[in-house]
Amino acid sequence: MNAEANSLYIYTILTQPQSPTTPQKHECAICKVSYKTKLGLTRHKNIVQKYNVQERLYTLPSEAISDFKAHLVYIIQSKLKGHFFQSGRQTISFPCLESLFFGVFKGYIHHYNYRSGNYKCLFQGPDAYTQVSNLFGNSNWGRKFFDNNQQTYIILFDARAEVEGNQEDIFDSYGKKIPKNRLKKFKLPKLIVEWKYRRTNDAKDNETSADYRYKYRFIKYIRFRSFLE
Repeated sequence: MNAEANSLYIYTILTQPQSPTTPQKHECAICKVSYKTKLGLTRHKNIVQKYNVQERLYTLPSEAISDFKAHLVYIIQSKLKGHFFQSGRQTISFPCLESLFFGVFKGYIHHYNYRSGNYKCLFQGPDAYTQVSNLFGNSNWGRKFFDNNQQTYIILFDARAEVEGNQEDIFDSYGKKIPKNRLKKFKLPKLIVEWKYRRTNDAKDNETSADYRYKYRFIKYIRFRSFLE
């Protein structure tokens, strides 16, 4: 009887259920969208690459592109105020030709809507500020200095928020994925650049104008800092 008990005890140990294996995560480093397979991520990257090719647009002179970049830096810095209460999320919107937008951000366009013609660029992560600096050719594009050793600057990366927003998926004892709160991901610091086409109509539905709009959104945050802190 003791032998039977020992045999049963050993059998129980040998047949313990294994913990579920966490599936490999294939995430786009730019938009943070996850795919089940590496092939899915590769397909996504190939589609994004096609967004950055537009043969129908005019190729503008390099001088025009450089002047527009300097104009963008000027507009961005106009939002950097020297007071703590003026910090936070900022949005800039102004007219811009499609060919001019594409000439500046070609290679950084991450989404394009073929139906509406809208573009979107995303800059986030530890290298985001450097990427925009290289794009504009100005390392102080998101930083403005004031008297008394003070400055206001744009934040495009928060290490703590990044860790919280990119936690691994959690699975229960049956291997079923437990949905997690993904709201923190949308609160990660980022720079969103959009180009949208707008039409305006009068009271009799007559089209009166066509407007090209260029939109900048600084999502979290413009901060005010003193070197004396």
